[in-house]
Amino acid sequence: MAAAVLATAACQQAAAQSGPLKQAPDGRRLELAFQDEFDNFRPWRNGQGVWRTTFRDGRDDKDDDFNLRTLKWNKEVQLYVDPDMRGHSGRHGDDEGHERRRGDRPLGLNPFRVQGGQLEITFDRAPKAHADALGGFEYVSGLITTEPSFSQTYGYFEMRAKLPRGKGVWPAFWLLPKDLSWPPEIDVMESVGDPSKVYATYHSNAAKIQGQEFQVSPGDFHTYAVAWDREHVTWFIDGRQVRQEKTPGDMHRPMYMLANIASGGDWAGAPDASTPLPARLTIDYIRAYRFAR
Repeated sequence: MAAAVLATAACQQAAAQSGPLKQAPDGRRLELAFQDEFDNFRPWRNGQGVWRTTFRDGRDDKDDDFNLRTLKWNKEVQLYVDPDMRGHSGRHGDDEGHERRRGDRPLGLNPFRVQGGQLEITFDRAPKAHADALGGFEYVSGLITTEPSFSQTYGYFEMRAKLPRGKGVWPAFWLLPKDLSWPPEIDVMESVGDPSKVYATYHSNAAKIQGQEFQVSPGDFHTYAVAWDREHVTWFIDGRQVRQEKTPGDMHRPMYMLANIASGGDWAGAPDASTPLPARLTIDYIRAYRFAR
């Protein structure tokens, strides 16, 4: 993978925007379409709020919301939890056909904390007291998506965040289609264990590209963004263009934003004794813009 050394912490702090952009780094005028500055956390409940904390549209045909709280085909080891989640009897990976039953009461697990205008998403070991209710998953984490509240075809999408460190810790900021198909997928930013290295790529049936690695200063806030239009997908870090690819033919539909910490699989691997837990993805803001006409 190619690598690019980006601005120092001092430079990127000086370039940090205190408010929404008026134009993209490539000079195109922008109109703000979505923003969350995280003065509070607004989960999607009863048709109101901003952030869904499970995958897809929050519904599952099997009445088993564990399918909405991890990506099993990625061999992930974390379960995405929230304060409203109810547990199940039976264990993750049970091959004996045991029935899973929903608990009557929420478990009260909360991976989200707002402090000083920033959202912290926490990845940690699953509480032993809830081992059975969590289906045997060893780790819990948080996921936020704008699936119920915001989606858009084309635009400029950005997140300013500080990334966690540790083997098996896999934070990401990405886009998925509102129609719940897959692919396409735009990965604005992914990092695997080392916050000094981030990756940009997309997934498509119409075009194949490899993930590309970029270096950033670890332990600092950086802005990760993508400009997506009919012709190109262009990635930016701290306002600097780092990659551009042609927009594939299946990527012309509304998409929504996601941010999370995953773990496991062949790429990230699972945490081990060296992983400092809890690990936190700290998000200053998430914004999205339309290209002004």
